[in-house]
Amino acid sequence: MRKPRAGRRWGRGVVAAAVALGVLGAGVPAAAARAADPVTGAKAGGGFLAGEWPAGAGTTLKSVRSIVRADTGSAASLTGQGVGIALIDTGIAPVTGLPAGQVVNGPDLSFESQSAQLRYLDTFGHGTHMAGIMVGNDTAGGTVGLAPKAKVTSVKVGTATGAADVTQIIAAIDWVVQNRNYDPANPIRVINLSYGTAGMSAQSVDPLMYAVEQAWQAGITVVIAAGNDGNATTALTNPAMDPFVVAVGASTTKQTTTTGDDELATFTNGSTAARKVDLLAPGMSIVSLRDVNSYVDATYPNARVGDTGFKGSGTSQAAAVVSSAAALLLQQRPGLAPDQVKALLVGGATTLTAGNTAGKGLKELNVARSAALSTPAATQSFARGTGTGSVETARGGNHLTADGVALTGEMTLFGPFNNAAWASLSAQKTSWNGGVWMGYRMAGDTWTGVGGDGGTGQIAGFAGKCVDVMNRLSNNGTPIQLYDCNNTPAQYWQLRSDGSVRALGKCMDVTAAANQNGTKIQLYDCNGTAAQQWRVTAARQLVNVGSGRCLDVAGWSSANGNQLQLWDCLDQDNQRWVPPYTSRTWSAATWGGTPWTGVGTWSDPEWSGQYWTGHYWSGHYWSGHYWSADDWSTAGWY
Repeated sequence: MRKPRAGRRWGRGVVAAAVALGVLGAGVPAAAARAADPVTGAKAGGGFLAGEWPAGAGTTLKSVRSIVRADTGSAASLTGQGVGIALIDTGIAPVTGLPAGQVVNGPDLSFESQSAQLRYLDTFGHGTHMAGIMVGNDTAGGTVGLAPKAKVTSVKVGTATGAADVTQIIAAIDWVVQNRNYDPANPIRVINLSYGTAGMSAQSVDPLMYAVEQAWQAGITVVIAAGNDGNATTALTNPAMDPFVVAVGASTTKQTTTTGDDELATFTNGSTAARKVDLLAPGMSIVSLRDVNSYVDATYPNARVGDTGFKGSGTSQAAAVVSSAAALLLQQRPGLAPDQVKALLVGGATTLTAGNTAGKGLKELNVARSAALSTPAATQSFARGTGTGSVETARGGNHLTADGVALTGEMTLFGPFNNAAWASLSAQKTSWNGGVWMGYRMAGDTWTGVGGDGGTGQIAGFAGKCVDVMNRLSNNGTPIQLYDCNNTPAQYWQLRSDGSVRALGKCMDVTAAANQNGTKIQLYDCNGTAAQQWRVTAARQLVNVGSGRCLDVAGWSSANGNQLQLWDCLDQDNQRWVPPYTSRTWSAATWGGTPWTGVGTWSDPEWSGQYWTGHYWSGHYWSGHYWSADDWSTAGWY
């Protein structure tokens, strides 16, 4: 099978820069560099090496559940049932251990939305790790999320390198606010955001802070990673700096489930008395779900735990833990307002006193105590912002570029950004009209329905392997086989609303439309017959409509190249699959017009090397950039 490369480029004239991952990039003043200690290798500002925590399997989610006391008292029976969490991140991969019924694809607002082979998928690996902490259910690997029955809506904004502009983040938040009640059984009550920028205007005018405040006022508890620039910093990132939201730092738990030895993780942003982190939660070497062949998986193979687990460290991981806790409290008391959720989370937290937390009043999440508190009559009285400030200031000096032209000033990817007009529409919850944000087409106009036309991804199953088109051939009769998951187009399947399952422009087909046990499965021209129609059952089986039999791994063999077959449907693991996006998917759209340079096209999603051509991130970042092998700076992101 052809191995995918880790990055991709756009056609002539389009994006050439990635977004910030909290490390230094080209053009950053030398004075900003974090020098490494010549003896220990540790970096000023919170950089650390793998040796800073014990070698081994990392901290499991079962241990995290015990550390935050989500397994005791009334909290032990809470699952997040009926609560929606919006994950604004790098997408979610349909990996083993993520129940499809707990994941929804909102709009893909990333540059990768313009490639049908990348749309909605997590090519970076960050969003999948967050989703695993929340709703994972990998019984074989032991990764069970902290709110396993919550419904996660993924709004993808980042690419394989994290690339996004601050206006894309604002658009994503606006979309969540307007569509928070799309599923009455699971309304979105929590936003998890691991994005931050060093650039900020005063809270009274900053547009990014204004966006999260609009979500807060709409009844959504916004949980934001505080940032990974280290304890020596004096400010949280934007928008964690906003006083309304729940700003989360990471604790290091010393590989124990007691809290008496817990300390502040050295990579968590420091702060001033004016705005400190609201909560700490475990964020060191957390084992969540592995996104095979994603950027972090390929870069840090030593962070893998078994076949399906992956270790990650950062305030992002801590934020995902707190978002899960918020969902548990909202299940317990659906009438809670965001101010009350925050008051319960903080009010029940345990004050830490060990090591670097002594005398600082820092608190670590304690779900059992929060769940046992009486409902507070809490109302935060901070002055609300106006949102009329500059998006250029919010960028913090970090810019996407195309053909050497940087995206600067009061501009979106597609054209001018009218700050005052946006602030007014955002407050009225009308900045989106279908898939058009502020007059610019960014997505389709509606949901595609269950197994709809928008969903594309891998079908993972037996032995952690994937449904694959042999040798990536599109000839009629090409065998459909079991193969190592590798994120190539031969494994990008689309579950269509007509029941067909498609890859490489053709359909999954029962040979000769037969219905006997052992009939082989092949690729063939789509013809609309029952031999090419499939339905997904609650047992995660793919049942062929024409025969009533299941997609089956022949002979229980996990060997690469084992051609799949039809067989009587049985309650067996060789017939269980994790199909892509069997829950809802928001439709996609081709971006009209040209990028901010006025030339070029959005339409050339070719893979080319590991990075966007010539530029890397520098200042604002995905807060979860610390993975257990090392930090990104040491990996050479300069």
